[in-house]
Amino acid sequence: LKGVHYAMHAGIYAAEAIYDQLKRSEGVVTDLSAYDARVRDSAIDKEIYRSRNMRQVFSKGFFAGGAMANLMEITGGRFPAGHFHTENDAEVDVFIGDRSKSYPKPDNELTFDKLSSVFLSGNATRDDAPNHIRIQEHVPLEVALMWQNMCPAAVYQVPDEVLERAEQNGGLAGMEGETVDVQVTPSNCVQCGAITAKGGRLTPPEGGDGPNYQLA
Repeated sequence: LKGVHYAMHAGIYAAEAIYDQLKRSEGVVTDLSAYDARVRDSAIDKEIYRSRNMRQVFSKGFFAGGAMANLMEITGGRFPAGHFHTENDAEVDVFIGDRSKSYPKPDNELTFDKLSSVFLSGNATRDDAPNHIRIQEHVPLEVALMWQNMCPAAVYQVPDEVLERAEQNGGLAGMEGETVDVQVTPSNCVQCGAITAKGGRLTPPEGGDGPNYQLA
């Protein structure tokens, strides 16, 4: 997980700084400025500096953003210089897209449908296990569709009658803001964490259930 190794190393540096102070001050800690110096002189500071604008540059598009990201990686973050502005994801409107129709159908050799992928993950969660996903189930259609499309395990589903009505109307345009009841199947969940990107929260499933990935 991103940042976990930074937290571990930062904890080590904190312990070392406290230990040094205890030795020098006869059991009294009065100054921990050495901790800040240790972190800034470590790989933590260098790696964070190198990638500080990595997300922001992709607001300029895939190709321009990719080129700038590579330059940052090569130069250790020295170019492009400065700190780019970051937008708050929560303030960005969710829109209803229609790109899923252009996706190729699964060939069951290299690509699979979502439920087949859940089976291949070895998911052992009981169908009647308590729901470990914390979301509002009555939400605007655009939010429900976003959850449905980004979830790799078909945990969230927009009711068929809503999709059928949209098809009869010639598409989803004009249905923005309409609220729907999302159908949730928590036993499918493979703990990817995608739902936390916009409006949801995962909690540990009962008994540590979930996917049981195996090396082939």
